[in-house]
Amino acid sequence: MTTIMEIKNLSKTYGGFTAVRNASFSVKKGEVVGFVGLNGAGKSTTINMLLGFQKPSQGEVYLFNKKVTLPRAHKSHKRIGFATGDMSLFDGMTGAQYLRFVARSYGSSTKTENFKSLVERFDPQLNKKLSTLSRGNKQKIALIAAFMTQPDLIILDEPSSGLDPLMQQHFLELVREASQRGATVFMSSHYLNEVIDVCSRVLLIKNGELVKDIPAAELEAQAGKLVRVVTKRKVTAPKGAELVDTQAVTGGYALQFIYKDKSLRLQEWLGTLPQLQDISITDHSAQAAFEDLYQEEPSNV
Repeated sequence: MTTIMEIKNLSKTYGGFTAVRNASFSVKKGEVVGFVGLNGAGKSTTINMLLGFQKPSQGEVYLFNKKVTLPRAHKSHKRIGFATGDMSLFDGMTGAQYLRFVARSYGSSTKTENFKSLVERFDPQLNKKLSTLSRGNKQKIALIAAFMTQPDLIILDEPSSGLDPLMQQHFLELVREASQRGATVFMSSHYLNEVIDVCSRVLLIKNGELVKDIPAAELEAQAGKLVRVVTKRKVTAPKGAELVDTQAVTGGYALQFIYKDKSLRLQEWLGTLPQLQDISITDHSAQAAFEDLYQEEPSNV
């Protein structure tokens, strides 16, 4: 399968601070790849280097098998749709003016059926200046700009930030449709559920270093049920469970664990407990699973 995007040993340093350290990965045609990490982990800096907005301190970026070099990085942008969340340079424009500007820069227009469909989906406030719009309404404009020309590669930085749940679903539908027509999507996000929903792979960045590259299904499998029981006597977690904590409490012992094995007969195990005092069972979400994984993965910083 054709490689659409590749970075090799990419680093970015500001003074004595290293924002991205020796990152390498590639993305194939038609893949939807999630790029996740905490605030300040290096997601936006990496994306800015991918787009040619920032020059790497070292390393190389390749898009469509061509090296991205400044100041000619813009030459490949007609095949790329992007939304970075920063539209401050265009605050004096209305949404409609900005989208016409973007369309012209791609050699397109705002009269296409695809553009009309996007406007119907997102219902943006096109006649108001960008400076007056809420974060969510700005994001609608940015997403329309990213998808309006049906580009081959779509790069998105926190694309659903500020969107309400309905607009988030419209966005996820767009990503699926783009992948189905063969486009490649690379998106950073804080929302693990949406990453798992549409992505085939997840890249985990921590303190500027890529520390994990895993299938999204594997991250989803790390979710499960969080169980807490309090018993008179100390007990051990059932086979197949992941121990979280055990401690003495007033009147007995508390045991907390996560189980993911759907074949685990939890009810039978509960029936064997000596003098069960209390029990709670809650969902251990994909977000929580990600946070657990994030804490486990070391970085060299």
